[in-house]
Amino acid sequence: MLSFTGSARRLRLLALIALLTTAASVLWGSPGAPASSQVVIVRAEQIMTLDGLLNPTWLFPDGRIDYGVIERLLNETVSAVTGEQNTLAAWRSLISPSDRVGIQIDVAGIQPHDPVLEALVRRIVDAGVPLRNIIIFSADETELFRAGYDLSGTVPGARVMASDAIKYRDGVSRIVLNHVTKIINLSRLRVDPEIGMHGALANYLAVVPYEERTRLRRNPDQLAAAAAIPTVRRSSILHIIHALEPAYAVSDSGRKYSVWQYNGLLASVDPVAVDTVAQGILRERISEELGAEAAASLQVPYLVAAAEQFRLGNTSPDCIEVVQIGP
Repeated sequence: MLSFTGSARRLRLLALIALLTTAASVLWGSPGAPASSQVVIVRAEQIMTLDGLLNPTWLFPDGRIDYGVIERLLNETVSAVTGEQNTLAAWRSLISPSDRVGIQIDVAGIQPHDPVLEALVRRIVDAGVPLRNIIIFSADETELFRAGYDLSGTVPGARVMASDAIKYRDGVSRIVLNHVTKIINLSRLRVDPEIGMHGALANYLAVVPYEERTRLRRNPDQLAAAAAIPTVRRSSILHIIHALEPAYAVSDSGRKYSVWQYNGLLASVDPVAVDTVAQGILRERISEELGAEAAASLQVPYLVAAAEQFRLGNTSPDCIEVVQIGP
């Protein structure tokens, strides 16, 4: 059995993961990283409904989330990624009614906008997956609870699980091994002082134990090892970066973020490519708000290793096609 005790064993584990990933590529008929990748960016002019009968300004001074706009963003995103114009056909090209679908979320730092997750769950149900076969999960039970998720299992609807509570086998979350057949990776775009940026790849820290999460964060050039675990890689079908309000700066305490209204979603089947594009978006905003020097200092050390060592995708702009929909 694989163990996470001792630095030598950890190094052997990473080597084994890389070896298994290469072997898996051969067995599945895949050369590893794709020759080219597509990243879709879908944006809206406005995601808030302003003064109206159901959202008076005295009660909602900043407006209220327009659920119709959120659903349109998600529909256009998935259609563009899959090449299917029909929304239902787009989802059914990714999942089938017999699948057990895991939605991997980011609940650390900024809390996710529920409308995006709710729209995602509705679309999965529309594709024929029973609500009981949808599992919303992250790493830490306490963070999920603080974010308002019900982990009791007694409330009807999609189930919510934490990897730390469900436990691990051979260093991999039992949620991935035993409970889901497909993973949709829903991350949140934000700076992270320790690893540079939290996006698609960093979200996969949720599938490894706390000790390994901590070690990978301290050695971010190896962070993509979590996403490269063969079972995780094989199960992952779509990476969506929630960028309605990305965070371009964080306070020293790590609890307060500076955000802006980007009003968009980024998506790809390539986690490295979508993170590469996301880094560019963050850098552009940081340059506007904090200056060019601050923007240049935003380094994401795991991207190169993700492409070259773990062969998870592309970082070269020449190999990434960006499809932009909206403003």
